[in-house]
Amino acid sequence: MMPLRSAARLGASLAVALLAGCGTVEQIVHRPEGAPAARGQEPSAPVARPSGKLKPMPLRTFTVKTDCRFKDETGNFGKAIVDVQESKVRAFNVEMTMPKRGSCRYDLAQFRQTQALPSIELAGARDCKVRMWEQGEQITVAFAGCHHLCSPSSAHDYVWPLLIDKPTGQCD
Repeated sequence: MMPLRSAARLGASLAVALLAGCGTVEQIVHRPEGAPAARGQEPSAPVARPSGKLKPMPLRTFTVKTDCRFKDETGNFGKAIVDVQESKVRAFNVEMTMPKRGSCRYDLAQFRQTQALPSIELAGARDCKVRMWEQGEQITVAFAGCHHLCSPSSAHDYVWPLLIDKPTGQCD
């Protein structure tokens, strides 16, 4: 006799398998233009080509200045001083605390600016990078590979990008 728990699992597995068999998948077939359709297939409409109306975003510098404090919905908090003039970083100091995880500190003295366009890049020791870019009215500040600037180093795994509102200077 099969235990009740195993029978329930088996029943649930069979139900999932049965439902999966009922699903349909739309198949997209790509073939060279003018090539005949395979037997049993309807000829498909040609793939739409870009109209040429989309243009690349222009490369432009940005300016932002803030001295803000933040706290997110997960309980992480910190403060940031960011001063960027025409995509040249003049001041940068960010401290983040992730409760029960640790904290991270990023200071301009630990980095050198290696790129200004299309986005700002600050390079630090051990392949640590800080990148900043403009998206509408927000500046995004992202951190990558900077475990050595956190205590413990595993705290870096919980660092989220910093968002700065350009008009108000508030940050999240």
